[in-house]
Amino acid sequence: MTTAGAPAVDDPSVYEALRRIDRSRLVVFAGPSLVDSPLFRHVGHLLLPPVRDGDLIAALDVAEPPATMLVIDGYFGAGQAVSLTEIQEVLHRGVRLYGCASMGALRAVEARPWGMIGLGEIFTAYLTGVRIADENVALLHDETYRGLTAPTVNVDLLCELLAAEGLAQEQCREFGRSARQLYFGDRSYSALRHLARGCFDHREGESGALERALDFLAPAEHHRWDAKRRDAESAVRDVVLGLAPRTTPGEVVPVPASLAALLPEGPAL
Repeated sequence: MTTAGAPAVDDPSVYEALRRIDRSRLVVFAGPSLVDSPLFRHVGHLLLPPVRDGDLIAALDVAEPPATMLVIDGYFGAGQAVSLTEIQEVLHRGVRLYGCASMGALRAVEARPWGMIGLGEIFTAYLTGVRIADENVALLHDETYRGLTAPTVNVDLLCELLAAEGLAQEQCREFGRSARQLYFGDRSYSALRHLARGCFDHREGESGALERALDFLAPAEHHRWDAKRRDAESAVRDVVLGLAPRTTPGEVVPVPASLAALLPEGPAL
């Protein structure tokens, strides 16, 4: 992540465009990355739960299948994660398929040679090899899809914002290292507050550092460092306004060497 603050989503043109779109034009698979966004209630008529294996094909097997799909969130684990075979089938059927923020970003990197279009900073980080582990976007959520733990991408953005607030770089790095060492299912907000007290408290000349860190960790401020929500909001906005690319921009960034052996020979579909 390289920028601070959430993108503006209160543009009336976005809401008007969403009102004009129905499921024959667009469906969005999302949960934790979008549930707390102001966009959530406006996109509800297009919304499907986080994607599981088989859900993309099921969404097409209706009287008026969508021309475009945006995959944001999805389930991980054997037997749950949407497969590349299913994505290939969707693309073969002529559907424009976008991915961002979470499972969508991961699959967009892998399926890019066949025409899946990735959006956002998280997608770019995986595509260029800055990020590798799936765990970087993994989190636990409740039955309403609200996050119970913070993924690594969000913690990294939090550290950037804390450093931008003037907190000592080494303390921010120590906090980030400690947070990343936690198993993703243990990286709760209370755990992050506990780590902050160890990293930012009792530092000579930094009497206000802990208070500023805890301010960012307050529930009302989580959106400020929610990298997945930022990418999800931007993707919805760009897709509905027609600003997103309509084909894979192959010249923008190379496929990393770590993935090259997995890609098929010959031209992309």
